[in-house]
Amino acid sequence: MAPGASRRKIWRGKQENQERIPLVHITDLYHPPQDPDDHIDLATVFALGEYDLKGVILDNTRKFLLASPAGFDIKREPGFVHVGQLSRLLGRPIQVAAGPILPLSRPDDDVRDRPPGEQKGVRLLLDILEESRERVAISVVGSVRVLTAAFNRQPELLRSKIRFVLLNAGSLAGTKREWNVALDPGAYIGLWRSGLPIHWFPCATEQGAFNPDHERGTYWKTRHAKIFESLAPSLRTWFTDAFSSGTTVTWDRILREERNMWSTASLVMGAGRVLARRPEGWRFVPLQALGGNQVWPWRLDRIDATVNGDANVQWRLVEKGGNALLFGRERGPAFGNAMAEALCALLGSLGRV
Repeated sequence: MAPGASRRKIWRGKQENQERIPLVHITDLYHPPQDPDDHIDLATVFALGEYDLKGVILDNTRKFLLASPAGFDIKREPGFVHVGQLSRLLGRPIQVAAGPILPLSRPDDDVRDRPPGEQKGVRLLLDILEESRERVAISVVGSVRVLTAAFNRQPELLRSKIRFVLLNAGSLAGTKREWNVALDPGAYIGLWRSGLPIHWFPCATEQGAFNPDHERGTYWKTRHAKIFESLAPSLRTWFTDAFSSGTTVTWDRILREERNMWSTASLVMGAGRVLARRPEGWRFVPLQALGGNQVWPWRLDRIDATVNGDANVQWRLVEKGGNALLFGRERGPAFGNAMAEALCALLGSLGRV
């Protein structure tokens, strides 16, 4: 038995005939993109039919909305246009709103003092939860500012209505702050202290954010040519526009680029699918359709976790109980190739009759 195997909570996926999972996707999506993996993650959410996408909330930070020297580099806009374009292309009306642009002043900040235009993301999340008859899944691929602010405003609502939080942020160990945590450390601390059901997919291991071969690593790298090979023409147009930065970008140029990815496993596992090898190649397969196909083992392990005032999480595996679940997978350098092949097929299903 592998070390820690007795403590593992095996991810068994969504059961047959189960209703679609209501989902709110919180993303730091910009145009021009700050990191184009956010557009790929958004398309992945749309492609996973197990999700009933209730809303997209834009987690934008002020320094990326300004040109340097006041800002980070170039001026960007919140990604409203590309959410709307994808929604129209696929015929699925989706609510979208933006949240506060500055970090929480403290872990229990409810942002009621922010300008009215920055309240809409928090309000949309609360409205969706209030109106839903079922518990709602939350995926976060940026900071957790909107989610923590909403919890601080109505904690009992979030405790009763959130199914799980797919948390793509943080590091397994070390004092260096991972990118998404650094966007809003107070919000990250507040989320870990909230008691909400966290499914943790750390973006960094002890060695950093770009480790492709680690038991807890979510990171993998691919070429656009590999994952975009089967895209419908309408999606090629969408990605071409989404990846542009004020200059003409050709599809051939996009295909030559590489992409770092972190959040795919969380979105696929949240939908109840597994990474399986079929005769036609690696695919993200619903558990009930698995048959005798080879599976790349991945899992969620029970942990007890605490967070300190520097936003560092300390955790340990436990056999029972625990206050969060932590991603784990079988190691192997072929993981990235398998993920790319499966994502190519998934994205290729979008926009086709």
